Amino acid sequence: MTVVHRAPEGDGGLEFTVRLTPEETRVLTREVRELAEIADSCLWALGMLRTGVNSRDPGAPPPIPGDYYAALRHLERIAPWIEGTQNAVIRALAESGEGTYRLAHALHTDEEAAVRRRADVLGNPPSRWETWAAKGVAE
Repeated sequence: MTVVHRAPEGDGGLEFTVRLTPEETRVLTREVRELAEIADSCLWALGMLRTGVNSRDPGAPPPIPGDYYAALRHLERIAPWIEGTQNAVIRALAESGEGTYRLAHALHTDEEAAVRRRADVLGNPPSRWETWAAKGVAE
């Protein structure tokens, strides 16, 4: 997987491209489409919040509540995906025999908190979203 962002010359904008390998495409096509919608909504909401402008409407008017609700419909879906993916990665690291020093660094926390986080993940069966992250299906 490759993520590229570039500023096209002269227009002041930014392009963001995600290129998947054939194998990643085979196992992630549905998720990529949904994540693209979520990323779009997140960036749209951030733009509205920070500029006070809805760039999607002609004339760039101020956002109305319906604009924010439209963004929230997609944003609401991301939290369980992220948590499930984080937990699946923590479980995979633990199963590979990795310790907690590097886990603490990756989680931006101290090692004691990393030990607790790993114990919490390992002390429970995989959640629906952890299973989804690891296997592509939410059981």
